[in-house]
Amino acid sequence: MKAIKRTSFKKEFYSLYFGIIIMIVFLLWSILPGIFSPYNPKEMFSPWLAMSLSHLLGTNDMGYDIFSELIYAASRTLFTGFCAAFVSLIIGTTLGTLSGYLEGWAGEGLDFIINIFLLIPTLPMMVVVAAFVGPGTFNIILIISLLGWCSTARAVRARTKQIKHSPFVEALTISGISEKQIVLKHIIPNLSDVIFAKYIMSVASCMLMEATVSFMGLGDPTHVTWGSMINFAFSRGGFSRGVLNWYLPPGICITLCVLSFYYINSHFEEKSKIVVNEEQSYMD
Repeated sequence: MKAIKRTSFKKEFYSLYFGIIIMIVFLLWSILPGIFSPYNPKEMFSPWLAMSLSHLLGTNDMGYDIFSELIYAASRTLFTGFCAAFVSLIIGTTLGTLSGYLEGWAGEGLDFIINIFLLIPTLPMMVVVAAFVGPGTFNIILIISLLGWCSTARAVRARTKQIKHSPFVEALTISGISEKQIVLKHIIPNLSDVIFAKYIMSVASCMLMEATVSFMGLGDPTHVTWGSMINFAFSRGGFSRGVLNWYLPPGICITLCVLSFYYINSHFEEKSKIVVNEEQSYMD
């Protein structure tokens, strides 16, 4: 029985390797775009060129090389996803921890705030706020992070309540350890697995939100992202002309990037489950 578990554990590494390889490619595109890009994204050629060895994905209506634009767009897309996910992680972890640990009106009030934000339809609200505050990378990051922290807060809140009623926390309380020390030194470190998993999936979710906002024309007009590339293809004749090489590649990149985060996260989730099952079997 143990051999089967170890074999299944080894098979889980395939998903991890797949996710890491894809993520490394996109990170290299973001960090060193000039090495992988054959041209400057603003260098102009004849418009509507077909795919060839000179232009792997052809050119768009402005004569820009689509492949070069795709590579340079990776940095802005990933930057927005990582930053928005980090800010939402801080907000969600803070409110979730306090909500799960505090008792009385304070804890109930934070629970109420979390539940209210969970009821807000994220996408319609994000579109309305983005249209109100105007375009810009900072505005997009702020909007996504302020509307995307709820799932993290809910998961952290549930885990905090579980840890709070564990024997070792009760022993610390009886020993006279202050609540501040218990939260900072004992509860938050034990939330690392939940926080890590939520951050990985939050990056993927934030990237999808950014792509949605950019596709609707509410993104940053000064920087090209994968979502804005699809928007440009839609609004400037790429769809009507059937130029698949313009609007499909950014969509494929978004899909692969989200899948890479999903596979990395699923590996660590499966690993934690296997470790727990093995510990239980040994105890039995």
